[in-house]
Amino acid sequence: MTTIAHWLIPCLRQVQVLKQTNSLSHALLVTGADGVGQEQLAREIVKDLMCEGAQASACGQCHSCELMRADTHPDFRVLDGEASTIKVDQVRLLVKQINQKPQIGQNKVVLITHAQAMNINAANAVLKALEEPAPRTYFVLTSSQSTSLLPTIRSRCLLVSVPTPTVDDVKQWLLQFPDHQELSSLFWLTIQPFRLLSIQQQGKTKLYAGLPEQLNTMLQGAAAVSDVLKGLDSNNIGDYCNGLAAILHQCICHSTGAPLDGALHAIYSTLITRLSIQSLMLRYQALQKLKSDLKKTNLNPIIQLTHELNQW
Repeated sequence: MTTIAHWLIPCLRQVQVLKQTNSLSHALLVTGADGVGQEQLAREIVKDLMCEGAQASACGQCHSCELMRADTHPDFRVLDGEASTIKVDQVRLLVKQINQKPQIGQNKVVLITHAQAMNINAANAVLKALEEPAPRTYFVLTSSQSTSLLPTIRSRCLLVSVPTPTVDDVKQWLLQFPDHQELSSLFWLTIQPFRLLSIQQQGKTKLYAGLPEQLNTMLQGAAAVSDVLKGLDSNNIGDYCNGLAAILHQCICHSTGAPLDGALHAIYSTLITRLSIQSLMLRYQALQKLKSDLKKTNLNPIIQLTHELNQW
C-alpha cells in the first residue's frame, strides 16, 4: 500500500493501469502547480516501472525494488533541474548510458525533475531521445511550467496532471509531521504542501514565521530595519524577498475583499494605515525586481533590501 499524499493516488492508479495493460507511453510528463507533489508522484511511478514483477505496483521485494530502495539501481538515472540549469552534456551522457542493455531487470528509466530548467540544447537532445527511444526505456519528466517546454516534447509525452490540494487536504497531510502547527501558520506564504515541507527541511520555518511580527514592530518604530534583516545573506535573500512579497500580496488581496490569514491581521492594519493600495503594489513590484536583479548582479543584498524597507 502506497504512503504518498492522498491527492496523488488517483494519478498513480491511472498510470499503474496503463502499465499493467501494456498501454503505457515510453515518456510521461507529470505537471502541476509548484509544490503539489509532482516529484513524489514521479518517483512512485519510477518504482513501479523498475519492478521486475508483472503487477501494477512495485512489489517491494524483488532485487530491483531493493536496489531502488537503496538508491543504487544501475538502470535508473536522474537529472534534477531544481537548483541549476540542465545542460546538453548532462543529457548526452545520460542518453549514452541508457542506450546500453539493462544490467538488472527489464526496464531502464530516466527521471528529469524540474524539466523546465533544460536549456534549448538539452531540450533538443531529450527530444531526439524521445523520437528514437531505446527498447524498454522510459522517460519521466516533471514540471511546474510545462508550457515552457518544447511543444514537440510535450506532444511525445503522456500528460499526468497533478491536482492542487485544498487547504483541508494540506492540513490533514501536515498532521504526520511534528511541526505541523508551525507549518500551518505559514499558509499566508503558501498552501503548496511540498513547498512547506521543503521550507521545514531547509530549516527556514522560523525565518518566515517571525517575519510578519518583526515587520510590524519595525513599522511601528519599536525596532530598526536591521532587526528585521538579522541573519540576511546572499543565501537567503530570496527567502526574505518571497516572504515580504507574500505579505504585501495577501494584504493587497484582502483590501479587495479576499480573506486574510490570522497571522497577517496586525501587519495589515499597520500597512494599510501607512501606505495606499497603489503604494503597496509598487512595493510588491519593487521586491520582485530586486529579487531578479540580485540574481544577475553582485549587488549587496543587505544594502538593497534595507533601502527597500526604508520606503515602507
